[in-house]
Amino acid sequence: MERLTFSKHERLTGRLRIQEVVTTGRSLHEQPLKLVGKIMPLPTEASAQVAFAIPKRYMKLAVHRNRMRRLLREAYRLNKHSYHQRLREAGKQCAWLFVYQGKQPLTLAETQLKITRSLDRWMEKHA
Repeated sequence: MERLTFSKHERLTGRLRIQEVVTTGRSLHEQPLKLVGKIMPLPTEASAQVAFAIPKRYMKLAVHRNRMRRLLREAYRLNKHSYHQRLREAGKQCAWLFVYQGKQPLTLAETQLKITRSLDRWMEKHA
């Protein structure tokens, strides 16, 4: 069994790379999440890199933004392996950006449901 980790090389970093995903990537909404993704070559062996954003516009308090970001990372970490496997089999690499657009924090179960639904829909349409 593969370890359920979220290591540094799986994180989408760099202003230019994130900007490219935002401007030329394809998006879909699974309220309150927006997923923007792009199939592109990445400078790592990981089949996908991901970033999470919670704008101050939606959650004013940093405590709530940090908590929601932690929940999003945890939900992704627990459910990422099937998506990575599908990308590996297709020989593709992908960059994803999750933007949380809700006013209230979700529970971990709700967050997992929203992330898996949005990734399933994105993989069906674009990968």
